[in-house]
Amino acid sequence: MNRFRWVRRGNWLRKSGVVAGAVLLVGTGVGVGRPAAASETATGTVQYMNVVAHPDDDLFFMNPDIYQSIRSGMPTVTVYVTASEISGNGDTPEQKARSLQRGVEDAYARMAGVPDVDPTAQEEWTGQSWTIGTRQVERYSLLARPDVQLVFMNLHDARLGEVYDEGLTDTTVIPADGTVTSSYSYTKSDVVDVIASMISSYQPTVLRLQDTIPDARYWPDHVDHFATARFTTDAAARYPGRLAQVTYRNYNITDVPANLTDDAAAAKESFFEAYRPYDDFATPLNWLDRMYYRWPTGTRWVTRTADGRPQAFVVRNGEVTTLWQAADGSWSGPLVLGDTGGAVVPAVVAVTNTDGTLQVFARRLLDHHLITARQSQPDGTWPATWTDLGNPNLDFGGPADQVGVPAVTANADGSLWLFVKDGGGGVCGKRQHSAGGTWGGWIDLLGGADVQAGGLATIRSDDGLVWLFASTRDGVLTWRQDAPNGDLLEDGMLPTLDGAVPASPPSVTKNHDGTLEVLYREAGTTSMITTFQAAGGASWVQTPVRLGGHGGIGQPALLTAPPGDDARIMVFERNDDTGVSMTKQGAPDSPYESWVDLGGTIVDYPAATINATDAVVVFAIGADANLYVRQQVTAGANSAFGAWQVVG
Repeated sequence: MNRFRWVRRGNWLRKSGVVAGAVLLVGTGVGVGRPAAASETATGTVQYMNVVAHPDDDLFFMNPDIYQSIRSGMPTVTVYVTASEISGNGDTPEQKARSLQRGVEDAYARMAGVPDVDPTAQEEWTGQSWTIGTRQVERYSLLARPDVQLVFMNLHDARLGEVYDEGLTDTTVIPADGTVTSSYSYTKSDVVDVIASMISSYQPTVLRLQDTIPDARYWPDHVDHFATARFTTDAAARYPGRLAQVTYRNYNITDVPANLTDDAAAAKESFFEAYRPYDDFATPLNWLDRMYYRWPTGTRWVTRTADGRPQAFVVRNGEVTTLWQAADGSWSGPLVLGDTGGAVVPAVVAVTNTDGTLQVFARRLLDHHLITARQSQPDGTWPATWTDLGNPNLDFGGPADQVGVPAVTANADGSLWLFVKDGGGGVCGKRQHSAGGTWGGWIDLLGGADVQAGGLATIRSDDGLVWLFASTRDGVLTWRQDAPNGDLLEDGMLPTLDGAVPASPPSVTKNHDGTLEVLYREAGTTSMITTFQAAGGASWVQTPVRLGGHGGIGQPALLTAPPGDDARIMVFERNDDTGVSMTKQGAPDSPYESWVDLGGTIVDYPAATINATDAVVVFAIGADANLYVRQQVTAGANSAFGAWQVVG
């Protein structure tokens, strides 16, 4: 029985197992190939490894990240699992497959700044067959930048879901004039084995992959996308080296606000245009001005010990590791925190309890449960296994796999609240019965229906009330307690500015005077928007303020420092150059100064806290998957920052 139906890809339709529709015919045109070179096995190492289902998935969904890392000189390899032979120019699947290879070769050459001297040939590249076990794949290296490589496994388009889930054995397409001349068969284990061998051979420190669990509320995804992501996740689980993983949303970014600046979107479009002539039907929807992470780290993965020393919690290879500053300023770790019962997503939240113990929360990928681990005592040991806090959709129904990542804050009595986006697009919470005590059941916080993936923000105000903030596609929704230690009630939307909508989760902190301030990125601009309470916290100022910025994507990290009379809000963002930029209030409770570029090349988003001497410390994960810090020389709002330093 033929199970396949047709799913839209761009504004055209391609064969898949997802959505019904009509059929379009693929255009003609023959790609230009080269004779196969001798087989070779040595690869060298890379920092970034990208694994996608089809040629163009990387251009649509992982750029501008790929472009920025190549331009910054980072060794990069992209692996294409299918030949995508349904698309492309040509009369046969073999010709179409080669056409798409030529397209991404042109796009990557342009990303690396290599000109196209001869548009009729691929003179910028050299190709080899690469033997992995009993199979061969095609690998092409950019002559001017041999550390930029493309690998083609060439399985059939639109069959990966059946290979992963249903035991199908697939065969490979042989692209016209390619470097591999035989077809190979692949079972599920074969695909995982080959990807795992490539990871082992290249030894990347950052692995970029597609979305394993697409947001089901929006545009349906291609089965090849999430099957490839699952193959890659299984393969990465075998790798013993240090590996940061970045997961990208795919088709469903169609339905969320644009989050790239004009310059970033223009660069992304230019590289797609280099690819476009080789694929007549590769016309995107609105993907060129968007790039969203499925599981961003967030900005709450750093907290402080009982005596004020910073401690970071970083996910590598699906495990939670911790690194901490000693009293003499040196750093210890990484230490793996017990058995999580399976890989967790990169977003973890760390808090300091009222008794001085640290506690960390995570979302497990295997069964979609929220889990937590707490120190035995301040600076004490960690448990051998984590505590399972369940999943709200197991209690209330709905898709359990659609829950988000944790947000945590403390009640006035020291007991903790745990919040998470539920499978229906609302928010659920769970609270402790007492500080350090047992947990109650999940509670549906009524009022939300369009809460976006990526994270929530929560805080306790000076009057003892817990607040919760969540971005929707229209604005920022709020909840607050009816009394200290009481129930959370939906409190409406924050005031908006000129119809601006959020392109990131919100972040929240307190001003020097105790009033709350919420920041988020404005869709389609370089700007952050700040919304804040009037003096006394009785209401929100009705006209938010644009703060400008240096572009980039994702949630800002906020910190109010130094403690005392000169405390001001500091804002840290990942900028358009994948470094860190900051701004701060010019004085306590005052407008913000100009943005300053702190440099660096970071993966995902920064975090910030103060150390035991009240100096600000900024944290980020580098392209080598190590933890980096940049610290103020002395405490003080106007104190300079030292250089970035690797720790652990």
